[in-house]
Amino acid sequence: MPELPEVETIARQLAPHLAGRRITSLRIFDPKLETPAKASLPGRKIVRVARSGKQVCLTLSGLPGDKPGLWLLFHLRMTGRLILEGAQSGQNEKHLRASLLLDRGGLHFYDLRRFGLLNIVSSPAEAQPPGLDPLSPEFTAGKLAELIGSARQEIKPWLLRQDRLTGLGNIYASEILFAAGIGPQRAAATLEKNELRKLHRQIIKILRLAIENCGTTFSDFQDSQGGTGSFQRLLSVYAREGEPCARCGESIRKLVQQQRSTFFCPRCQK
Repeated sequence: MPELPEVETIARQLAPHLAGRRITSLRIFDPKLETPAKASLPGRKIVRVARSGKQVCLTLSGLPGDKPGLWLLFHLRMTGRLILEGAQSGQNEKHLRASLLLDRGGLHFYDLRRFGLLNIVSSPAEAQPPGLDPLSPEFTAGKLAELIGSARQEIKPWLLRQDRLTGLGNIYASEILFAAGIGPQRAAATLEKNELRKLHRQIIKILRLAIENCGTTFSDFQDSQGGTGSFQRLLSVYAREGEPCARCGESIRKLVQQQRSTFFCPRCQK
């Protein structure tokens, strides 16, 4: 599933191609995505393209006649892809779920497994995720401590809670905890102040580094041009079970927490 760095990569790529373009129609080919609100899109300009949590968010202009702005949200889920018109990406047209047609060019939503979502909302609050964005200025070490509070949940599953921090997923949670030297089974509330500072620092560092490398591609993720990420070459623990830790040589281990795979070094992480 695309996580924060992959969605940020897509949003940054789309912005120069979509901002300022006017929508002519939204064509939906999957009944699961059908919405009567699509009739309100033609004529609106795309004002801004950004990431909102794990969603790509298009801010749309209002229309004459006291029709306020709207927000168009794409959640890629497991296998969703947003591909620009004309990109040589080799997509299977059987997996085309929706097309946003513009006065010049377009944007196509492909989704093999059909878990992805498309939503049109009428207020900025509806476009915002429930949790705090870890790349926002509001995310400080103090705020992280406040969010954790007295939570007894293991820290790895806690990091995946979208109502606390938005955008983190399995890959980056494992990498962040390794970089911070924190065991994935530690109860969140047991982290000391210095550990919280390390965790805060590594959350930001790992996410920024992943964005610089256009995200991680194992099998499904492609950017808006059909390209792939390269952060998988920098992974320290994720999907490396049985391989030696680059720091200490101990074998990387795997465990399952709340039905999600976690990778860690038992010597480096305490």
